[in-house]
Amino acid sequence: MTLSKRLLKSNNKSKTTWNIINELLGKQCPSQDICEIIIREICLRNQHNIAEAFNKYFSSLIDLTNSKGKANKRHLNPSTYRYLEQGMGNFSPHLKFKSFSKKEITSIIKSFKTKNSFGYDGISTKVIKISVTYISSPLTFICNKSISIGTFPEQLKY
Repeated sequence: MTLSKRLLKSNNKSKTTWNIINELLGKQCPSQDICEIIIREICLRNQHNIAEAFNKYFSSLIDLTNSKGKANKRHLNPSTYRYLEQGMGNFSPHLKFKSFSKKEITSIIKSFKTKNSFGYDGISTKVIKISVTYISSPLTFICNKSISIGTFPEQLKY
């Protein structure tokens, strides 16, 4: 297929353009896909089956480590079990939340690159930096409250 036809048929022109440029320059990205895996002498090539096999394996580890009966421990490879047991003994004490200070929030805002362009919210970093003395207290409160209760405003998830 010619390059122009590839571009015309593409839903994402920018991505296709960069893919063509990289191909012409000889830059090939290595594929991160797993083509096949062998489990108990059975070769899996279907991506869905591979994903299911990984899911089943990791789910079984969680089930085995969560159960306290000795009978279930024998199914784990001994070295795997020792590794998991060591990790379970090294849990950190309860995490303690340290509040953000107004100074930290101000410092973060001041570290932004000053730009006139803006994001989904319609506010440029230039405006945010200019108004830092007025918005740092409410932002500090919002950040601390969000972290302490574990709830984040939908608009901040972008």
